[in-house]
Amino acid sequence: MQIIVDVAILCDDPGYYSNVGKEYETELVPMVGMELEDPAWEEARKIKSVIINPEDGYYYVNVGDDTCRDKIQCERLMKMYHSHGWTRFIPKS
Repeated sequence: MQIIVDVAILCDDPGYYSNVGKEYETELVPMVGMELEDPAWEEARKIKSVIINPEDGYYYVNVGDDTCRDKIQCERLMKMYHSHGWTRFIPKS
């Protein structure tokens, strides 16, 4: 099945919010407390929640949010994520 990871990018400047997502193929069932590694992060992140959608064949995984002090820092962070294969994320409905 597919693992879909979503990371919200929050900004201390009012009105700025974005998110990025990445998909992985795996036979592993993700569980809260497991750690996920990605080249975009310096350290692995713990899985905070998992939503299972067996009908559509995916696990939706939350590993927490990133917070930036201003819009410029948020945009730099978005570029860094994009350089590691993350894209602007639109949740599946």
